[in-house]
Amino acid sequence: MAVVRFGGVRTAPARSMAVRNSNQDMESRTTTSDAKAEHAAQQAAASSSSSSSSGASSSNNSNSNSSSSNNAGSAGSSGSDGDYVSAFGLRISKDDLLTIALAVAISYGIRSFVAEPRFIPSLSMYPTFDVGDRLIAEKVTYRFIREPVPGDVIIFHPPKEISPETGPLGFLADDNVYIKRVVAVEGDTIEVRNGRTYVNGVARSEPFIAESPLYEMPRLLVPPGDVFVMGDNRNNSYDSHLWGPLPKENIVGRAVAKYWPPWKAGGLDDYTGVLAASTGPQQGTTAKAASSS
Repeated sequence: MAVVRFGGVRTAPARSMAVRNSNQDMESRTTTSDAKAEHAAQQAAASSSSSSSSGASSSNNSNSNSSSSNNAGSAGSSGSDGDYVSAFGLRISKDDLLTIALAVAISYGIRSFVAEPRFIPSLSMYPTFDVGDRLIAEKVTYRFIREPVPGDVIIFHPPKEISPETGPLGFLADDNVYIKRVVAVEGDTIEVRNGRTYVNGVARSEPFIAESPLYEMPRLLVPPGDVFVMGDNRNNSYDSHLWGPLPKENIVGRAVAKYWPPWKAGGLDDYTGVLAASTGPQQGTTAKAASSS
């Protein structure tokens, strides 16, 4: 490059200066562009990193929610299993088991203290009851209202002397129960002769019996705390005329109605007024006469 001297001062041509300035400007622009590109790359990297972090956080939150849901489901399943019990090979909920227990307790309470159904297995009470008839026996009257009276139809446990057997679970399952009609009570005298039943010396009118008795029974005084019972089918009944008076403590209840078969359903006829035995002084007089004879 030629150098021109003007007044002793060495100067470079103007073109050279312009080229240098142009080069510096290009370098500056290039540097600026590179800086912008680098800055953009850094922002993109930062954005990508933030997005990855956010995705990871979202994934973690999702996993956490899933884990919480699984834990809740597991806890719910565990709680659900705790609400069931196994009994007799069955899986029963505690609520159902409680309902069944209450129903059994109420049923047993009603059967023990209020009333119970019974089935007639023989003809000893024919024609009042036939084989297969079903009845309701109530247990309130003799507990709270009155004593047994002649004409009542009762169910009872027979004396142990004639039937000592009990059910497999003792008193809870003792189905050894008889059904007869009360004919005389404590203090009464009773005898059977000439096909008639006499209580306190008076022949009874008994419209409910199947036929007149074909046997004879000597006069007997019913002791305190006992009743004398006989079947309506007098010639086919195992009753007090064979094994003696019945302790009142053996009485289970008083038959009040039939419920099966349906065409026989209804209350029993009341013969207590017809068969009411003599009471008061006459009883004592009769008892003395019976004891002296």
